Amino acid sequence: MATAQELAQNIGKRVLLNVAGSSLWFECEVTDVRQRYGNLDYKVKPVAGEGEAWHQASGMKVRD
Repeated sequence: MATAQELAQNIGKRVLLNVAGSSLWFECEVTDVRQRYGNLDYKVKPVAGEGEAWHQASGMKVRD
């Protein structure tokens, strides 16, 4: 399990988020990180657009 400091290193990174069941990927910025039941989650907001949502990191590709 990662420490809070290790998790915080991901905040501000750019990721590509996959739309489940499709070949569509779009760029987001990580605004928060958490570990939940052994899964790593990123709270992300789109680079262009609005909103924020939590998603499992396993469905993303880190850009930076």
